[in-house]
Amino acid sequence: MSKKVLIVDDEEIVRKFLRINLVKWGYEVQEATDGTEALDQLGHDHYDLLICDILMPNKDGWEVLKEVRSNPKTKDIPVIVLTAKNEDSDMFKGYELGANYYIPKPFTKSQLLYGLKLVFEEA
Repeated sequence: MSKKVLIVDDEEIVRKFLRINLVKWGYEVQEATDGTEALDQLGHDHYDLLICDILMPNKDGWEVLKEVRSNPKTKDIPVIVLTAKNEDSDMFKGYELGANYYIPKPFTKSQLLYGLKLVFEEA
């Protein structure tokens, strides 16, 4: 059974790039365009991984990460943060809030593959 991934990013081009590669690598993919939509989907469905941007309308990625980690139903879902926020302080904040891996944009397929391998070996 393939692993189910929720991609949360307001940029369509990023979602498309992720979806194409994740499907090619055997993952089942769902998408959300902002944090509110992502939290709604997380409340109704099971996911094996969340790939989340930080800078989004409505609820940003920081809020999503806080809510995911504070909810008993979702607290153990691995989270890869994928964002243009690439300062050290942003990365530290991501890890403090519970991110399993942090990828600054722009990113490569190799970085994504490494993140997938890392989070699924940890799980």
